[in-house]
Amino acid sequence: MFYELGMLAIGNLNRARARLAMTAGGVLVGTTAVILLIALTAGLQQAAEASIGSNSQLLELDVSPNYNFKPNDQQQQPSEIKQLTVAEVNNFWKIPGIQVVIPITNLQSGEINAGKYTGYASIQGIDPKVLPYMGITAQQGTLTLESGQVLLGAHVGDYFYDPKGTGDQQNVKVDLYTTAFKLKLYQYTATTPTQRSVAPKPAGVLAENDRFGNSMLMPIQDVLSYNEWITGTKIDPKKFFYDQVVIRAKSRETVSGISEAIRKLGFQSGGMGEYINQLNSFFDAMRLVLGGVGGIALLVAAFGVANTMTMAILERTREIGLMKAIGATDRDVLTVFLIEAGLVGLAGGATGVGLSYFLQHLINSALAGAGAPDPNQPSVANFLPFDTSKIGGQLFVIKPELAIFALILATAVGLGAGLYPALRAARLPPVIALKSE
Repeated sequence: MFYELGMLAIGNLNRARARLAMTAGGVLVGTTAVILLIALTAGLQQAAEASIGSNSQLLELDVSPNYNFKPNDQQQQPSEIKQLTVAEVNNFWKIPGIQVVIPITNLQSGEINAGKYTGYASIQGIDPKVLPYMGITAQQGTLTLESGQVLLGAHVGDYFYDPKGTGDQQNVKVDLYTTAFKLKLYQYTATTPTQRSVAPKPAGVLAENDRFGNSMLMPIQDVLSYNEWITGTKIDPKKFFYDQVVIRAKSRETVSGISEAIRKLGFQSGGMGEYINQLNSFFDAMRLVLGGVGGIALLVAAFGVANTMTMAILERTREIGLMKAIGATDRDVLTVFLIEAGLVGLAGGATGVGLSYFLQHLINSALAGAGAPDPNQPSVANFLPFDTSKIGGQLFVIKPELAIFALILATAVGLGAGLYPALRAARLPPVIALKSE
């Protein structure tokens, strides 16, 4: 029965193709507006993320001690420092969604001597076992650490100088992977300040990485041993605490939950992963606003569908009477008109999806052809607030789920707009309908 009613509805629409085209055109415009505006926010979000850093960094959270910690949320109590003790850091592993917890201890010295040149670096101690999970690679050597070895950041040797030089000096770049160097440690706590030099061997050089670009990575046990000498104090495992902890999430979707759990434990949470949460919240709001603007066009189209269906009922009142006279029920009449309204929405939605993909390809191709911004050449890319070459020219990003959602929404708009006219047609008394001219 439904098949017959569907074919009848299609036949009715086929008889008024011009009206169908104009009504579906309104739905087409609304659907295209919704898709392209939401696709624009997706492209802008992608561009913003590309300008922030690598995908690896977007999974990372920096956890640091809380220097304004209020125990038990008692705001009247004096603040105390919530430190990253071994026990507290071990509790981080219980938080769902964490891939790896990377505790870091800083060496309390950072002077490097390479021949006649001197430089400085942040020297950090880590557990060598976590290296495969840190999202870093080695451009030279190997990504391993043993006692007495270091991993060099990509730019750790870029800013050396000659301490005996005079006048303004230019920075000297030293290849620490091939040049022998020593770390100079100072023991200021002794009665007479003393110094000590150690000569670690470079195991490798890290590839470009914003976090460790100007750092040296060392086995944490080596750093603890050097710090004991520097401070002249034996480290008590029960009182020891890390300087910071880097947490890598399994996916971007879990970063927000992990950050919230860290705060509930009393620590401060930040980093690119935290920033991206704020960015996502902004683009979610932007998506909602722009989607609403496009929705207004669909609302206008809904009035067009309702008007078309109402006019169809007035023109086909006698036909409705004949349908009921030969046995059609109110439900059958309601179904026919709802199918017609739904098909109008579906036709407009499907055409709108196709047009959206075409416009996306057209605009993105033009941006990709424009290339990177060049102040010396007139280009569309110069007027955009980001480098389109970093996102492959993808300013509009239509995801499959967006296209499906828009198609369903357009069909629903058609059905919703046609509901009242369809109910009106279904309730027409057959005797009165047959008398209509």
